[in-house]
Amino acid sequence: MSEIDLQETLERLKHEFIDNSADKLDRIDGMIDRLYRGHEDSRGMQFVEFQRDVHSLKGSAGTYGFDSISLIAHRLEDYIETTRRLSQENLLDVQKFVDRIREILEGGDEVSNDRLTEILERLPTSAAAQSVTEEADQPVALLVMSKGVQRKVVAADLSANGFEIAYADHPLDAFRLAVSLKPSLIATSLEFDNLSGLELARALRGVDVTTETPFVIMTSHAVDGLGQQLPSQTAAIQKDAEFRSKLGNTLSEFGFTVSESKSER
Repeated sequence: MSEIDLQETLERLKHEFIDNSADKLDRIDGMIDRLYRGHEDSRGMQFVEFQRDVHSLKGSAGTYGFDSISLIAHRLEDYIETTRRLSQENLLDVQKFVDRIREILEGGDEVSNDRLTEILERLPTSAAAQSVTEEADQPVALLVMSKGVQRKVVAADLSANGFEIAYADHPLDAFRLAVSLKPSLIATSLEFDNLSGLELARALRGVDVTTETPFVIMTSHAVDGLGQQLPSQTAAIQKDAEFRSKLGNTLSEFGFTVSESKSER
């Protein structure tokens, strides 16, 4: 295949992606409208289909040159995960994510980094974090943990201390998110397949935007042997009965304002 043929093929696939994504967004718009009017249960099949469409957008957009859409869809998934129940107000927030994705698709090309930064700054934040703080410069914590009960517990503690939460299931996913989101804090499990939380911390220390980002590494094992292995601005915490108080103390040492009720635990 010649270079010209390849470019034509890629352009055709890109337009097919835009058309297919427009159909997904139309379905999502319909779901939001029905939920807003009280015609659907948020735990019903329509909501499951909505989550599937958002996940599909997140996974495929980057392949066609729309990394911004992948990132916005990821933030939408984070918003939904940290919102226990989608009220009418929450649904209006969800619509804002969808509208930004549609605007980019209708433009036909990837947005500039400055425009993406502007979009991300104006996206709604999680309801859990909003209930604690209304500050304009709300800190963002990137939580790198596998889905499950422990992730929900850690996320609740971070949200209670005023953080907006972004999620990554694995360090490999976290790397791109960290560079794009520039989080105020990164909290990660130590134990992963292929790449550990410690290796993630070391790798991100070599990236300009995360060189000084505070890092918390969590493990179910003793942390005594990790001391000299930790990069600067990195703390290791054992997930034991005193985990919450240790987390609060660590956040304080990093200079974050800690909820009084959490710091006393």
